[in-house]
Amino acid sequence: MPMNLMKISLAAALLACPLAAGAQMQPLSDPVEAHSDPESLFSSDDPELHRNKQAALRIMRELLQCNQWTRAGEWLTNRYIQHNPLAASGLEGVQNYFINIAKRQPTPTCDELTSPVVAVQAEGDFVTVLAVRELPIPGDPEGDTYTTTWFDTWRFVDGKADEHWDPATLPPYEAQAGAGAAPASDPSALLMEGAVRADVAQLMWDYVRAADTLNADAYVALFTEDGAFNNVAGRKALHEMITGIASGQAERRSNGESLGNMHHVMSNQTVEVLGPDKARVHYYWQTVFGGPGIEPAPRVAAVGNGVDDVVRMGGKWLIAKRNVQPAVTEE
Repeated sequence: MPMNLMKISLAAALLACPLAAGAQMQPLSDPVEAHSDPESLFSSDDPELHRNKQAALRIMRELLQCNQWTRAGEWLTNRYIQHNPLAASGLEGVQNYFINIAKRQPTPTCDELTSPVVAVQAEGDFVTVLAVRELPIPGDPEGDTYTTTWFDTWRFVDGKADEHWDPATLPPYEAQAGAGAAPASDPSALLMEGAVRADVAQLMWDYVRAADTLNADAYVALFTEDGAFNNVAGRKALHEMITGIASGQAERRSNGESLGNMHHVMSNQTVEVLGPDKARVHYYWQTVFGGPGIEPAPRVAAVGNGVDDVVRMGGKWLIAKRNVQPAVTEE
């Protein structure tokens, strides 16, 4: 039997018969191989196709490979429409993601494209780049890998990419709602989850500093417009809550009471990633008054656990609901 026919027959058999428990799927395809001279693929005798291909080359080399994202405006339009579900549209959003969230560091030199490009196709305003993608074989105890194909397609306007497509998907719900770890075979999901956790950790730090210093303006800026702390909802009400606490503490101190500095302690914190723009924070908390060398000795004024819902709006992570008295079902 010819090899290709044998592969088709085997594939049909595997689809027809469920795998036995513990059985391991093996790749049936031939390996995907990169072109030996990828930059030679980004040229054309047609002047417009050549210009678009060269812009795609610069996106592949200077941006995706060498991380020179401060230069992105040279090859992307301001509105740069994204169809990757993990990325927002707009030049500013793209730059913010790679520079501030993913924290990609530019390489000092960027002379040659080293990405494993397979082929480049251009027609009209569109350029598609096919590349090798290497992934681990699921469940393989030896850690062997297989190759498949990734693609990026751009639509160009006046020599700049105005719209982008690729096959990226949102991470599986099980990974989000369970242990919180993305599949090791999905680097885009791992990158997204890591970025979310880092940003949310910073949000929580900014929160406790604003709360401890009773800075009402900084405090309410960390909430959505209708954000809530327990039953106190909306920025105006939250601002009044903080200024009220500050006034109360000032009055107690003026009456000679020694309170000590206030410290909100959040511990055992875990971030449940629900998507690129939504997460839930689980933690224990303590409110402690006092500090080193300050009398009276530090005391714990309150303690409990909390569940906070946070969202990203306009590129900024904000608290939608802070619940320091959750019901058992919310833990």
